[in-house]
Amino acid sequence: VAAQVELDGAPAASGRAALIGDAVVLDSIVTARAHRRRGLGAAVVSALVAWGRGAGASRGLLVATPEGRALYTALGWRTLAVVHTYAPDPGP
Repeated sequence: VAAQVELDGAPAASGRAALIGDAVVLDSIVTARAHRRRGLGAAVVSALVAWGRGAGASRGLLVATPEGRALYTALGWRTLAVVHTYAPDPGP
């Protein structure tokens, strides 16, 4: 499922979620730079979590960027594990 907040007819914040077992898994939570620090990301997260609970989820999971970590911590989420992303060296 997807959630989106629009301001002046343009997307300001968005995200998506899926139910996997008993978990709602949040993905791609994004707030446009011009609209940050207004609670829009929190509104998207809240809407997705509410959807997940309504669909039977008893827990939530997500992978956060360092920039997003402050939002999730403020919303009561806690770190379960640190994820590292690797890519091959593109070479010369």
